[in-house]
Amino acid sequence: MRKRIQEKLRAVEKEYGVSILLACETGSRAWGFSSPDSDYDVRFIYRHPASNYLALNEPQDHIEYLKEDLDLVGWDVRKSLKLLLKSNAAMFERLQSPIIYQQQGNFRKQLQALAPAYFSGQAGLHHYASMAFNYYKTCVPAEAVKLKSYFYLLRTTLASLWIVEKCRIPPMWFQELLPLVQDARIKNKIDELLLLKAEMNETYLHPKEAALEQYCWQILNYCEPFKNAFTSPLGAVQKLNNLFRTIITEPWP
Repeated sequence: MRKRIQEKLRAVEKEYGVSILLACETGSRAWGFSSPDSDYDVRFIYRHPASNYLALNEPQDHIEYLKEDLDLVGWDVRKSLKLLLKSNAAMFERLQSPIIYQQQGNFRKQLQALAPAYFSGQAGLHHYASMAFNYYKTCVPAEAVKLKSYFYLLRTTLASLWIVEKCRIPPMWFQELLPLVQDARIKNKIDELLLLKAEMNETYLHPKEAALEQYCWQILNYCEPFKNAFTSPLGAVQKLNNLFRTIITEPWP
């Protein structure tokens, strides 16, 4: 599958006349709780030739390829840096992905070094807590719940707690969030469900875990008052402007 993904990325470069700076896995495979039949969610950042950025018509800033179990979505480097400036949670996750399919030079390392200065606790908490509340509302009325829905709920809930407690970019890898869980019963249940998730397909419906749902509800309500308690990020736009200019003027690979 890795070979197939890399071949498709090279085909995208040729078809659209772009150069891919970073391509990585996102979703459950990168979060650490994939199922045997989980899709491959590939996200990439690309650049056009420098002359394209000097034209009156802006270059294409979004590329998609969706087919069966392969989901590829790419953002232009200028769009990506604008989103980082706005503290976009997806950008922070992509820079942490443990599964890299393609990268150029030290682009990823440069962004990783800059990223913390652009992290907004307020934006991050709003993003993860809003998602968690939506997952909670999906799980609660169901008599049997898709196991992946429970993990989506847990991940976004614990990411919210991480931001409140540490005021830092939450880790992408789910297991790094687990030390936040102080309740031994809940921690044991999560460990049990992780083993099950690795064995069951995406469609598997799991018997209701009321205690797990209640735990997430309590954490989310604890986090709610902190949504407006964070200072603004300190990152300056000039650093991203400089990086953008450097990237688009580098020799074409």
